[in-house]
Amino acid sequence: MRQDIEASVIGGLMIGGLTPMASEVLATLEPESFTIPLYQKAFRVIQKQARNRNLIDMLMVAEECGDEHFGDIIETAKSCPSAANLKGYAGMVADNHHRRLVLQLMDEMRGPIQSGTIDASGQAMDELVKRLSAIRKPRDEVRPVHLAEVINEYADVLEKRQCNGEESDTLKTGIYELDAITGGMNAQDLVIIAARPGCGKTELALKIAEGVASHAMPGGERRGVLIFSMEMSNLQIAERSIAGAGMLPVNALRNPARLDDEGWARISNGISALIGLDVWLVDASSLTIEQIRSIAERHKQEHPNLSLILADYLGLIKKPKAERNDLAIGHISGSLKAMAKDLRTPVICLSQLSRDVEKRPNKRPNNSDLRDSGSIEQDADSIIMLYREAVYDENSPAAPFAEIIVTKNRFGSLGTVYQRFVHGHFTSCDQDEARQKCTQAAAPKQKGQRYALPDV
Repeated sequence: MRQDIEASVIGGLMIGGLTPMASEVLATLEPESFTIPLYQKAFRVIQKQARNRNLIDMLMVAEECGDEHFGDIIETAKSCPSAANLKGYAGMVADNHHRRLVLQLMDEMRGPIQSGTIDASGQAMDELVKRLSAIRKPRDEVRPVHLAEVINEYADVLEKRQCNGEESDTLKTGIYELDAITGGMNAQDLVIIAARPGCGKTELALKIAEGVASHAMPGGERRGVLIFSMEMSNLQIAERSIAGAGMLPVNALRNPARLDDEGWARISNGISALIGLDVWLVDASSLTIEQIRSIAERHKQEHPNLSLILADYLGLIKKPKAERNDLAIGHISGSLKAMAKDLRTPVICLSQLSRDVEKRPNKRPNNSDLRDSGSIEQDADSIIMLYREAVYDENSPAAPFAEIIVTKNRFGSLGTVYQRFVHGHFTSCDQDEARQKCTQAAAPKQKGQRYALPDV
C-alpha cells in the first residue's frame, strides 16, 4: 500500500508536468520522504529538472535514473491513473515519513532518558521535544499571503481595539502612562528593558509581569507569565514580589522579628494578591537560548494562556561559541525575537548598559549604551531605559522618582514617564511634579560627589 502511494506521487509528477500543484509537492516533500530507493532517486531527478529546466519530463527522468531503471520509471508513470490527486498522495507520503522519523527518534532517545543521570535524562527529554517540534513543522508553512486577506484580518484587530482596550490584542504593562506611549505590547514583540545596576530593572519587569497576570484574557481566563530567572532564585523572586505587593522594603522580610502588626498585614495582603496569579518560574543559572526556547514551546503547548515571557537577563544567557562576543549576543537577541514571533507571545528581556554611561555628565541612557551589540537595538521592537537620579545623587530633588524612558518603539511614539520609587518598588506619581523635579535635576550643574545606593 505504502509503495503504491509513493509510486502515485512519482507517476503523478511525471504525467502531470510542472504544474502549480507539482511545485507545491516539490516544496513539501524531500527524497527521504520515500522508502523505496528508486523513488528517492527519481524524486531527486525531478527536483533537479524543475529547478534547472523549469519542467518535468518523463523520458528525461527515466534516462537520468539509468538504463537499469528506465523501464521501471516508465511503468511507474503509466500505472498512475491520474495526477488529479497528487497533493493528497503527497500528504500521505509526508505523514508516513513523519511517523517514521518520530519512531526513529523515540528509539534513539529511549536509552538516554531511561538510563542516564538526572541531568542527562532531562537534556535528552528537552532534545526530544525540540526535535519532535521540528518534525511536526511543515516545510511549506512559509507562503505569501494576499494583501486583501491581511487587511481583512487587520479589520478584526481594529474592531477589538475599539472596545476600550478590553479585548485589545495588545498586552498592557499595567503602567497607564507607559501604555499610553507604547500602546501596549504586540503578540510578537521583543521588548528590552535596560539600565545600569541598581536602577530597578528586575523590579520593573516583575511589576509588568504581575500586571499582565492580574488581567484576564477575552473569555475570562487569567493570563499566564513565564519568568526565566538566571540571576535570582525562585525564593528571591517570590520575596521581591511579596515585598512589592505589600509595599515593604525587601530587608523587612529578611528581618521579620522587627515587623509590627501593620507589616505582617502588608505581607498577608501581598501574598493574597500574588497567590492566584498564573506565574511560572524557571530557576536556572545558565541556559542556552535553545533551552529557553524549548522550555517556552513546551510550556505554551501545556498552557495556551501564556501571554508573556520574561528573561532576566540577557548577559546571563549562555552564549554560543563565536569569534566575537557581539556576534554571540546578536544570535541570542535574534533568537529571542524569533521565539516571540513563532510563539506569538511577547518577550521581555533585561539587559545591562555599558559603563560608558558613567563617564558623561548626563547619565541618562540611550540606545548606543546597550552593552556588547548593536543587534539588540536592531532586533528589539521596543527599548525601555531606566534612570534614577538617586543612584548618583541621593540629595537631588529628583531622588524619589524613576524615569522610564522609551527610546525605541517600532509601532508608536517615544517619551518618558515617571514612577515614584519607594522602598525599592515602583508606584504611580504625579507626572507633572516628577517631570519638573527631574528636568531640574538634569540641568547643567557642577560635578559633585557620586553616591550609589545598594541594589534593592
